[in-house]
Amino acid sequence: MSDGISTRVTRRGALGLAAGAAGLALGAPPLLAAAQKIRVGLPTKTWWPTVLAETAVAQGLFAKAGLDPELTIYRSGGEAFEALAAGATDFTIGLVSQQGTGRKRGIMTKIVALGVEANTGWKLMVKPASPIKSVADLAGKKVGITAAGSLSDFMALWTRSNAKVDFTSVPLGGGGLVPNLMSGNVDAAVVYSPLSFQMIQNGQAREILDYAKAIPPHLASGWATTDKIINERKDLLRGALQAMYGAVAYMQSNPAAAIKIIAEANSVPEAIAKQEYEETFLKLSKDGRFTLEQTKVAMELARIGGFDNLAPAEEIVTMDFTPVSSSA
Repeated sequence: MSDGISTRVTRRGALGLAAGAAGLALGAPPLLAAAQKIRVGLPTKTWWPTVLAETAVAQGLFAKAGLDPELTIYRSGGEAFEALAAGATDFTIGLVSQQGTGRKRGIMTKIVALGVEANTGWKLMVKPASPIKSVADLAGKKVGITAAGSLSDFMALWTRSNAKVDFTSVPLGGGGLVPNLMSGNVDAAVVYSPLSFQMIQNGQAREILDYAKAIPPHLASGWATTDKIINERKDLLRGALQAMYGAVAYMQSNPAAAIKIIAEANSVPEAIAKQEYEETFLKLSKDGRFTLEQTKVAMELARIGGFDNLAPAEEIVTMDFTPVSSSA
């Protein structure tokens, strides 16, 4: 672990390297073509993309696609996008606002498949006894987000603009949202699921805004990569998408197993995992298909949130890799 970033390299990859080295030392011909390494960047430990990626690894879906995955969990979506921009990861979940502003700064990335079209489970939350009853009451207050450039940052910006209320966004990292809200260091927080569900069920917080209902359907989040990979490593990208949507198919077709996976991955009771499954995982895109209109709606929402220097929608997405045929 370094600088708050946790990296996990698959045991299969390490054993494969050792076996390959031994084979070369003995002069033995390789029996199988080496799997291509794919570096997957994931924003925070408990958000659905991480659970999905870990399920794809556990179910052997990356291996089935001829890939050797390396999963890296970052502190926020902003950090994961920065890693993609810096060439430290190959594939991550991203936002239209990130691709739009990034391309204007010379960061050549695109969304290649839809993750989900609503901000499921994302809520603006306060402590139960807080005097704050509505978004309007946030004037002059402090609101916790994970990091600048993250989805929570976008939602805070959208809230500020849409409700015409001025508050201060405080970056806390994914693991810092709950403790800082509970301690009173911030007055409210933009919280993602299943943490949002857990806090409500435990009586730790109440919602004053449900973003899944407040924001219209759009390209809320999508799997993204670089232009270089899109142009030069199409098979790698197709394999990664097949693994991820294979995991979606597995989770959506096996509710009992999926709920157990969610509960274990997030260290939450099965009642909370069940809510996360029903409100988030069942709403994930089955094949990644999306439209340019969904992208434009997302861009308009980004502009409302204060992102005014965005590349055109046509430049930040490609539909050449959808619909995805899952490897499940």
